[in-house]
Amino acid sequence: MIKKAITRDRNILILLLVYTVLLLFFCSKMSPLYPFNEWSDVNLYFNIGKAIFNGRTLYTEAFDHKGPLIFFIYGIGYLISNTGFFGVFLLEIIGWFLLAGCAYYSARLFIAKEYAVLVALAFPLIVLTHTQHGGSAEEFILFFQAISFYLFLRFFKSGDKPHPCNYMLMHGIMSAATFLIKLNVVLFWFFPLLAILITLLINKEYKNLLRNILFYIAGVLIVFIPVCLYLYINSALSEAYDIYITLNREYASVTPQYLHVRLFARLRYDSPDFIILLLGVFLFPIKNLKNRIGAISLALTFIILFVTVNLSYIYSPYYAIPYYIFGITGFIVIVQFLAKYIHLKDSLIIYSFFLLVAIFIGIKEKQYFNVDRRVIQRYDKPHELVDQFSEIIGRESKPTLLNLGLDLGNGVFTKTGIIPNIRYFISPNLQYHYYPQMRDEQTKYIENKQVQFIILYEKSFNYEYFSQLPAFNEYYERVDTYTHSTHEPYHLYKLKTP
Repeated sequence: MIKKAITRDRNILILLLVYTVLLLFFCSKMSPLYPFNEWSDVNLYFNIGKAIFNGRTLYTEAFDHKGPLIFFIYGIGYLISNTGFFGVFLLEIIGWFLLAGCAYYSARLFIAKEYAVLVALAFPLIVLTHTQHGGSAEEFILFFQAISFYLFLRFFKSGDKPHPCNYMLMHGIMSAATFLIKLNVVLFWFFPLLAILITLLINKEYKNLLRNILFYIAGVLIVFIPVCLYLYINSALSEAYDIYITLNREYASVTPQYLHVRLFARLRYDSPDFIILLLGVFLFPIKNLKNRIGAISLALTFIILFVTVNLSYIYSPYYAIPYYIFGITGFIVIVQFLAKYIHLKDSLIIYSFFLLVAIFIGIKEKQYFNVDRRVIQRYDKPHELVDQFSEIIGRESKPTLLNLGLDLGNGVFTKTGIIPNIRYFISPNLQYHYYPQMRDEQTKYIENKQVQFIILYEKSFNYEYFSQLPAFNEYYERVDTYTHSTHEPYHLYKLKTP
C-alpha cells in the first residue's frame, strides 16, 4: 500500500521535498545559510551527543536532565558533521518532509489531492510560528506525532473495520520515542489509544484487542531495549531513572492559575493560529469522523496537551508545538469550505505557485532571524559571543571548557569542537535546592583546576556564588568580556599560568 501511494503521488512528494528543503534553508537557523545557531538548547543537545559518540556515558559522564533520545539524534547529526549543525539540518529536512507528507496523506483521507497539497504546504507554516531557531526537542517529537496522527485519523474515519496491528506497532514506537525525549507529551497517545481499545471492546473483537496490545508493547520495546541496554552496559540505568524521572518530577512546577492567562494570551495574540487549531479540534471531528469515541478522544487530547504545556510558570513558544499537530485538521476544515467556491486543477504549475507563496510567507515570519545581510552573504564576520570567545579559546592546542550557565556559552563547545572532559560541563537551569550535586561538583572542578576556560554569565543562577568563590578568584583570571544591549555581560576566564 505504501509503495503504491508513493508511486501514485511521486510528483507531489518530490514537490513537498523541494518545499521542505527551501523552507528550512531560509527558516531554520540550522541551515548553512546562517553562520551559526547560538540557541543554548540545541548546542546542549549537540555537545552531549558529541560526548556520547566520543565515549562518555550519558547522565553519569555527560549530564542533562532531558530524555536520552534527543541526544542520540543530535549525536547522529554530529557524526555527519562534527563542526556544526549541518548534519542535524539534514535530519531536520527528513523530519519536516515526513511532517508535510503526513499532513498531505491525512488530508487526502477527506479531500481531493489538489486540496490536500494546500494543507501540506500550509501546515508547516503554522508550526514555523513556534519553532524559535529550529531544532527543538518538540520539533522532533512532532514528527513522531504526525505519523500516529495520520493512523488515528485513518481508523477513526470509520472505525468499523478491525484495527490493524501494524498501526498499533507504530504507535508503540512513536510513543516510546516521545517518552524518551519529553515525558509529558506522551499524553498525546493516551486518549486515542484508549478510544481504539474501547472501540474494539464494543465491537467484541477480543482477539484483535489482545493482538493490538501485544503489538503496542512490542513497538515500545523496539525503542526501549536499545536505549536501556546502552544505559545498563554503561552502569547508568539507575542514574538515568533518578535524573530523568525522579529529578524532573521534583523539578516540575505546577501552577494551574496560569491556565486562564495562557488561554487568553493565545486567543489575544495568536488568534489566527489558535482559531485554526480549535477548528481542527472541535469542528473537524463532527464533520468528518464516524467513530464518535475517536472524535471525543482527539478533543480530549488537545485539552490535555494544552493544560500540560501551560501548567508551568515558565513558558516558551516552542513548548506549544506538540498541540499544533491539530493544525492539520484545522486546515482540512478550511480547505473543505474553500473547495465549495474555488475549483483547483491537478497541476504542477499551480502547486509550484502555492509553494513559492508558502516560502515567501515563511521568510516573512522568520525575517532571516534578524541576521545582518552582509553576515549572511559572508562579507562580514558575525560579532557574537560564540565567535569572540572561540577565537581566544581556539589559540590553545587542547582546550577544556566549563560553562557555568545554560546560555550562549554552550555554543562555544560547538564552534571550537571541544569534547567535554567533565560531567557538568554545562549548567542546566536547576536551582541549587533542587539538585545541589551539580554546583558542588563544579566547585571541585575549579578547586582542582580541571578546566582551562570558564564562561560565567552575570544573569546565571549561580553567578554570585562562583564570582565570590575563593578558588575561582585565586586560580582563574578574566581574559575577555562579551557585552550586548539586550542582556548582562558574559565573562571568559582562563586558568592562570604557574
